[in-house]
Amino acid sequence: MRKKILLLTLGLLLSLPVARSYALPSFARQTGMACNDCHTFYPELTPIGRDFKLRGYVKTRTDVPRFFIPVTVLASASYTVADQTTTGVAPFDSSNNNGTDRMDIPQQLNFFYGGRLWNNFGAMIQVTYDGPGNAIGLDSSDVRYANSLKIGGKDLIYGVTVNNNPTFEDVWNTTPAWGYPYYTSEVANTPTASPLIGGLGAQVGGIGAYGDFDDTVYLGASVYRTSKNGITMPSGASSTPPSTTIKGALPYWRLALNHDWSNQSLEVGTFGLYADVEPAGLDHTSPDYITDMGADAQYQFMGLHNFISGKFTYIHEGQDWAASFPLGITGNTSDHTDNIKLNGTYGYKGLPFGDVSGTLGWFYTSGSRDTTIYAPAQFTGSATGKPDSNGFILEANYFPRNNVRLAAQYTIYNKFNGASDNYDGFGTDASHNNTLYMYAQFSF
Repeated sequence: MRKKILLLTLGLLLSLPVARSYALPSFARQTGMACNDCHTFYPELTPIGRDFKLRGYVKTRTDVPRFFIPVTVLASASYTVADQTTTGVAPFDSSNNNGTDRMDIPQQLNFFYGGRLWNNFGAMIQVTYDGPGNAIGLDSSDVRYANSLKIGGKDLIYGVTVNNNPTFEDVWNTTPAWGYPYYTSEVANTPTASPLIGGLGAQVGGIGAYGDFDDTVYLGASVYRTSKNGITMPSGASSTPPSTTIKGALPYWRLALNHDWSNQSLEVGTFGLYADVEPAGLDHTSPDYITDMGADAQYQFMGLHNFISGKFTYIHEGQDWAASFPLGITGNTSDHTDNIKLNGTYGYKGLPFGDVSGTLGWFYTSGSRDTTIYAPAQFTGSATGKPDSNGFILEANYFPRNNVRLAAQYTIYNKFNGASDNYDGFGTDASHNNTLYMYAQFSF
């Protein structure tokens, strides 16, 4: 029955007549540009797309209606095939499927305000209904003011951003908020260790400033606070409280060097944050000290029909457990993790039956041995006390028409939570977490 519902949904999406677009249609309606001008394949930005975002989402065609409201709705449905899956609760009762919910219709419903607010103020504000979690709330969002001036005949774009996810304000697809994989299963089992910088969406709220000189040097800095109270509380508006509590302010920084030539572009950069984090559930305690330092690079080739991109991200996280170790939450006074992502994408646009793209990605995590943080537990634990995980992601995307994406993604684990065989101490191998994830998206 569930498979019939999924097939019916895909059929309806394919039959809907809407304008050709692979991004937020509200941006296309506002600017009069094709979405292909700003994106290779959504959400990866082209130089034109990066310029549009840096200038505050405000570029507008001259004949836009006076009371035009730039809104977009994006719906996604998915099906997960894996030996190990976690529990989902909506829209199907997980108890009817042996404690899991592998088919999610919808996986998400996203409602965007994406475009100009007034004069030089623009926004990308996202409210999301999450199917597996059966929750609705404010998702990663960005409101900004931007302007420009000339220095030595060169453009300096400058702006102020208010957002609720460090790296969401970035314009390259190498930082965590916009990095590959862009979409993943919400019910598949995943490795335990991940850097703090990739898990703060809607957990914090903050303000920052940035400047981009001659499309060559980008520099930005922001300061965040936990969104559970005070002026930042609306940044985390949802049905659940923040799971990460930051004590005081959290600074974030970003530096990138970029060069565009002909139909190619190359970026190299660095980013990071420093956070005083209170142990989970223990407010007003002495904090732990977390430092994330990242390096990244992105290359793009944009031909008339052929598109190629390559992306690299490295994040080192230092963890000083000044609060957690005395409480017995960690086994060491300090730990660290290293995270690497490397992926390449090839796409072709203009085929008679639609557009296609394929991506091959490699991921790698290693870190300190800590038998308290990474303890044995069936499926989710580590028998070795190590967070080490690595493997590959293969993905094929098909855009048959209009605002529809059909995709199949396969994740292969060579190592999971510290080992290849019997990683959890209960006989589970890393390969048991290999996941086939199929999803469909539609936006209008």
